[in-house]
Amino acid sequence: MTERTQPRLLFLTIILGLLATLGPIGQDMYIPSIPKIAADLGTTTNLVIFSVSSVLFGNAIGQMVHGPLADRFGRKLVIMGLLILFIASSGAALWATSIEVLIVLRFFQGLAQSGGRILANAIARDYFEKERLGKLMSDIMFVTAIGTVVAPISGGFIAQHLPWQVSMGVMASFGIIVLGLFLFGYRESGDAPDRTSLNPAILAATIKKVLANRTFLMNTLCCTFMLSGFIIFLSLSAPVLIEGFGVRGDIYGFLFAAVSLSFLAGTFISGRLVARLKLDQMVGLGIAIGSAGGLTMAGLAIFGVNFPAAVIIPMAIFVFGLALVIPHATAAALTPLSDTAGTASSVSGFLQSMTSAGISFTLTLFTHDDAVIMGIAISAVALLALLIYVAGVRRGPSAASA
Repeated sequence: MTERTQPRLLFLTIILGLLATLGPIGQDMYIPSIPKIAADLGTTTNLVIFSVSSVLFGNAIGQMVHGPLADRFGRKLVIMGLLILFIASSGAALWATSIEVLIVLRFFQGLAQSGGRILANAIARDYFEKERLGKLMSDIMFVTAIGTVVAPISGGFIAQHLPWQVSMGVMASFGIIVLGLFLFGYRESGDAPDRTSLNPAILAATIKKVLANRTFLMNTLCCTFMLSGFIIFLSLSAPVLIEGFGVRGDIYGFLFAAVSLSFLAGTFISGRLVARLKLDQMVGLGIAIGSAGGLTMAGLAIFGVNFPAAVIIPMAIFVFGLALVIPHATAAALTPLSDTAGTASSVSGFLQSMTSAGISFTLTLFTHDDAVIMGIAISAVALLALLIYVAGVRRGPSAASA
C-alpha cells in the first residue's frame, strides 16, 4: 500500500516512533545512574559501563532474529513478543542485587529493544520506498527523538534524587503502554507470511544476497560508524562529565537532553530537506557535519579544555549530522531489497550493534577522567564513515539510483 489517509499515517508514525523509542528509553534513562549503580552494587564504573555493552550485544543478536521472525510470522506477533520480553526484563531488573545479574537482565533488555527500530523500519518499508520512505523514517525518528530528550532528563533526576531502580520501573511502564497501542491499534502490514524465511539454507542465501548488494552495504556501513560515535558518547559521557568534571547527575541529564534536542532539530530538518536533496546527498551532508563535531571535541580535549561545554556543543553538532544520516542511509540501503526488507533490516541492525558493542567494550579498558579518549574515538568513526561515503556511496551505483 502506498497511499494512507492522513490521520492513519499520523497514528502509524507515532506508534512506530514509540516502538523505536525502546532503545533510547532503555539506554538514555539508564546512563545518568552509572556512578550511582556502581556505588550501590559495590562495583566499578567500568563494569557498569559493560552493562551498556551487554545491551548492545543483546541488540546485535536480537536484530538477526526479529527480522526473519517478522517475515515468517508477521510484524504484529513479533512486536507483541519483544514488548513482553522488554517489560519482563525491565521489571526483573528492579530487584537486581549484583552487577552480574544486572548485566544479564540488561542483555535481555537489549534483545527485546533491538526489535523496536528494526520492526519500525520494516513496517515503514512495507508502505513506501526511496524519498517517501526517507520522509516517513525521518518523521518516525522525530517522534523517537522526543524520547531522547525526555529520557536523560528523567534519568538525571532519578540519578540525583531517587533510587536507580526507579528507572527500570519507568521502562517497564513505557513497554506496557506501547504494548497496548500495538495490541489494539495496529493492523498487520507485511505480505503473506514467508514460510521459508527461517529455513537455515534459505536464510543464509538471503543474508548473502543482502550483503552482496553494494548499495545496501555501503549505506549501512556509513550508518554503522556514525551511530557508533553516538554509542561512544552514550557509554562514556557519564563517567567523563559526572566523575571527571564533577557535574551533578540531574545537571548531566539536562546536558544530555541538550544533545538530544540537537538530534530532534536534525530529524525535523531532515524530513524537510529530503524533498530537495537525494538520499545520498543527505547522507554525505550528515557525515560531514558529524565529522566536524567529532574533530572539534577531540581538538578541545587534547588542548586541555576540560569544561562540559567542550563536550556538549561538539556532540550536539555530531548528532545533528547523525539525524541526517540514519533515516536516509537506512532508506537507501533498504530500497533495493523490498522482498527481504525484514531480513535486510536485521542484517543492518546486527552490523550496527556488533560494531558499537565492540567499540564500547574496548573503551572500558581505559580510564576516562577527561574527554580525550572519547573525542578521538568519535572522530575516528566519523572519518571512517566519511571515507566509506566518498569511496562507496558517492561514487557507487546508489548515488545514481537514489
